[in-house]
Amino acid sequence: MGLISQVYTADECRELDRLAIEEHDIPGYTLMQRAGAFVFTTMQDRWPGIQSLLVVAGSGNNAGDGYVIATLAHQAGIDTKVLQVGATKRLRGDALLAWEQLQQTEVAIVDDLTHADLVVDALLGTGAHGAVASDYEDAIAQINNSHSPIVAVDVPSGVDASNGGLLTENPVDAELTCMFISAKLGLFTGPGLRYRGDLVFTDLGVPPEVYRNVSGVPLLDTTSKRPVLPPRDALAHKYQFGHVVVVGGDYGMGGAVILAAEAALRTGAGLVTVLTRNENVPAILSRTPEVMAVGVDESTDLSSYVERADVIAIGPGLGQDSWGSSLLKKVFAQQPDCCVLDADALRALKSHRWRVPVGCILTPHPGEAAFMSGVSTSEVQADRPNFAKDLSRDYGCTVILKGPGTLIASQGQLCSISQWINGSLATAGSGDVLTGIVAAAYARSGNPIRAAEAAVSLHGASGSRALREKPGQSVIASDLIDSIRI
Repeated sequence: MGLISQVYTADECRELDRLAIEEHDIPGYTLMQRAGAFVFTTMQDRWPGIQSLLVVAGSGNNAGDGYVIATLAHQAGIDTKVLQVGATKRLRGDALLAWEQLQQTEVAIVDDLTHADLVVDALLGTGAHGAVASDYEDAIAQINNSHSPIVAVDVPSGVDASNGGLLTENPVDAELTCMFISAKLGLFTGPGLRYRGDLVFTDLGVPPEVYRNVSGVPLLDTTSKRPVLPPRDALAHKYQFGHVVVVGGDYGMGGAVILAAEAALRTGAGLVTVLTRNENVPAILSRTPEVMAVGVDESTDLSSYVERADVIAIGPGLGQDSWGSSLLKKVFAQQPDCCVLDADALRALKSHRWRVPVGCILTPHPGEAAFMSGVSTSEVQADRPNFAKDLSRDYGCTVILKGPGTLIASQGQLCSISQWINGSLATAGSGDVLTGIVAAAYARSGNPIRAAEAAVSLHGASGSRALREKPGQSVIASDLIDSIRI
């Protein structure tokens, strides 16, 4: 089984297949046989001693993989049946050859789902798009109601392999998904994450040079022990690690700037200043005396603070009233080179049609991305990769689209995807913590993409660490800050 470092859209997956077959002379049926053998071996390792197997097949190459699995299971003495949903007259090429090989065995072809120790979903593959046909929807429902473990071949049927959107309301809910040649982008972000189960991957012996011709999108590494930010030099001074200025904290929302400021300090910013309501200053200084807290109102001149800052982080608790809008307008008037925008700053950006500075990082959650794009949240979630790319192109900057399978895009291109997926980040203030981490990473690196990737990795790792350190408890945003390790 291979490690996954890149993910690919459906079109890119097809191109990898084509290159392997046409330019490296690996017969398509050989790849199909290897895929079926990989699934069968993985099944045996995970569920040793299964006595019965049901393969649910469509009419594409995914079905061909299923027929190979069924043939191998039958040869191994497992009671095997195939529920054929797609019309076999539509089978072509390698899938047709696999079907003909299956017909040489005594595997029963059945019309209805029967009980089996294990069910294989070989209905729809990476080429599926648009609404699922009614007969396939019925088959998916039967698979999910089988009360047996489900193995998906390459992608659970009903999940869009390119973007993680759902092609039907209830896709196949797999316990295990076996991927071949290429890891599918749609299984790493969006609603499709819920249905993939555990993932295993094999390249089927495709040579490395095939992958050099198709870009894909890198996954952020969750296994590396190397620090995501450079270690501090023993002879360094605080001004070498950047000055972060956090702007926000309207009435009733002072905690947001505290969380962002503390996260920036824990991520290694040399200095952190908070510009906020006067009423918040005592609370900030009593909780975090390392922060320089300054009370400001709509008449305050912010130019000196902006000029001294390496990165401006604006948005946590900013609010949508005139106080917050005036601060944001004053910051933009100074045209700062580097800034991080979150929360209410993103809404103000859209509402007032302000242009963002070139070196800006936007950190919307799906609801904020929907507001900025003029669509519903469900539309964003149905196609997260493209909305992330569009926002980064439209605003001419770097975008971190938050949520499970966080996406980082810049100038209209996807840069990377986070593998850190856990519920500990779904808590009030988690986004404010991320804003502080992003700002500090940006102040230290000076590169928006590198800062975004480092910050998302630190944020995800802190969530996992906090979850381990507080088993059985709800993780709160302050726990995330305490769990930051740079």
